[in-house]
Amino acid sequence: MTEDDQRRRAFEARLDELKQRMESGLMTRAHTLRDAASRLLAGDESARKVLKQEGHKLRGIAGSYGHDQLTMLAGELEKRASLSPPPQVEELAIRLAEAAEAVGKRSAKAQNEASGAGKHAATAAVPASSPLPAAGTSPLPAAGKSRRRGGSIRPKAWGAHGGALRVLAMDDDPTTLRLLHLTLSDIGGFESVLLTSAKEALELMRARDFDVVITDAMMPDMNGREFCVAARQLGGFAQSVPIIILSAATQDELHWRTGLTGPIVWLRKPFMPSTLVKDIARVAETHRVRAQ
Repeated sequence: MTEDDQRRRAFEARLDELKQRMESGLMTRAHTLRDAASRLLAGDESARKVLKQEGHKLRGIAGSYGHDQLTMLAGELEKRASLSPPPQVEELAIRLAEAAEAVGKRSAKAQNEASGAGKHAATAAVPASSPLPAAGTSPLPAAGKSRRRGGSIRPKAWGAHGGALRVLAMDDDPTTLRLLHLTLSDIGGFESVLLTSAKEALELMRARDFDVVITDAMMPDMNGREFCVAARQLGGFAQSVPIIILSAATQDELHWRTGLTGPIVWLRKPFMPSTLVKDIARVAETHRVRAQ
């Protein structure tokens, strides 16, 4: 087995692990939504925010792996949470929980089958690798370098500073962030920092430059519009750095992009890692930030 084959198998094994972890968490999120729907109908207005945020998250995770029914149900629940009174919100939440449970059972069955001797033998030859970094702790490697387990790869794109493309990415879902880490580092060869907080991202942008910034449309501490406005107010490179909104939201739902300064690019989940890498490289080249 060649070194490239080993790397490919190791990467595919990590993607499978992430997929199983995401799918197993869908039931928990769905039951959170069901509980929030009951609370909202009982008069607890704070549950409305939970329905919107958790519905948005579940929609993005389900969409990333092609679970169309879950994606549709979560999107509809998120929409109805804004209405007063919310029509049939509890019934919809129950359907969502049932669909998530079905996905979880299928995922568990597939995981059990994959843990057999054949799967074990296929991965036995893969070199041991360190765990994925905890969300928010991925440091930038030295300029021009890219970290990849088992060796280095040639970056798919180069930044304005002459080294590998520098990318700052944020998402409040740890598993999604790990998928982004694999995509940016292992496929793209980019220098990347991954965070779970928009406010932390703004602080980091004060300290150093990036070629591309990626964010979800709805972070816990700041929504997409608030982040874009605050980023542009930092001045310097942040005034013109391309910001990619990577979200399950549609273009119509992201109407707030109108009127914002600087390049704001919408990319919708689900995404294929290799396609996202190409999109990031294209956006960076189209909206090149002058080296500071």
